[in-house]
Amino acid sequence: MLLIAKEKKAEFIAEIINVSVRTVFRWQERFMWERFNQLSNYRYKGRGRKPKLNKVQKKKLYGIINKGPEEYGFDCGLWNSAMILEVIIKEFKVIFNPRYLCTMLKKTGLSYQRAWFESDRLDDKKHKDKRKEQDEVIWPGILEKAEKFKGVILFEDEVSSAQWGSLARTWAPKGGQPVVKTGGKRKGLKMFGAIEFDGGGFEYSECDDKFNGASYIVFLKQVLKKYSCPVFLIEDGAPYHGAWIVKEFKNRMERENRLFTYRQPSYSPDKNPIEKLWKNTKRDATHLKYFPTFEDLRKSVVGAFEKYLNDATKVICVMKKLRTESGIA
Repeated sequence: MLLIAKEKKAEFIAEIINVSVRTVFRWQERFMWERFNQLSNYRYKGRGRKPKLNKVQKKKLYGIINKGPEEYGFDCGLWNSAMILEVIIKEFKVIFNPRYLCTMLKKTGLSYQRAWFESDRLDDKKHKDKRKEQDEVIWPGILEKAEKFKGVILFEDEVSSAQWGSLARTWAPKGGQPVVKTGGKRKGLKMFGAIEFDGGGFEYSECDDKFNGASYIVFLKQVLKKYSCPVFLIEDGAPYHGAWIVKEFKNRMERENRLFTYRQPSYSPDKNPIEKLWKNTKRDATHLKYFPTFEDLRKSVVGAFEKYLNDATKVICVMKKLRTESGIA
């Protein structure tokens, strides 16, 4: 109104206020009829349409989706846009454009994700007690004993990488699903590995045949050759870790105060940080890659391993949470 009083053109006013010329004339017309009452009662509420779902409704929708489609009455176990639209129509009597629906769901705190498996034994009381004992008794004991004997703590595990490569989600042009060549060869590269809790050291060894007690002992000897101090090794429950020849070797090394081994609770890969390192390895070395020969696969995987050997921070980062909980920066 002040700009109109200064005889500024409607086009000029519309441009600086970022509205249409028609809106300027409409405001002027309302002012002529309602005068200053129109200005005193006016509250700018922003542009755009009013949300179809309010906060309470969005919270209810979030809860329904979080419980899963079977809980709501659907037969399948995954949500898609059509099913969510059906829920919205039934619960709130509102129709959404499918394209806008995904945007609204993201703003509600939901995302389109890939599910992962979790053992049903995690709900078993006995299993929960073992995991609790690992966290509150065994792990603190390992830290204390390693400090007392000036030893090194290692997390050990095995990994296999297939020559046919591995698939993963990636950004790509719409309508152009990424295609990765594969020879279909089922040969796999088998590796033993161990990461050092304190310094971020990394040790690995290729298994030429298959994982068994004999090949595991070869790797343990390699580890012991690297460290002159006592080694506190944390391993999973793979059958060959408990083979009689392995037990015999472990007992002999323990009597010599060279090797002390601890087994993690079953179905607890989350307790072994080297699992995250294997995930990073596949991301960098095998996902969406073509390996015409087995040597190409080995070169790619070993190339990732060499980066861990040259940069301890890449190893330490997978133990960040555990190190923080243990009081190590």
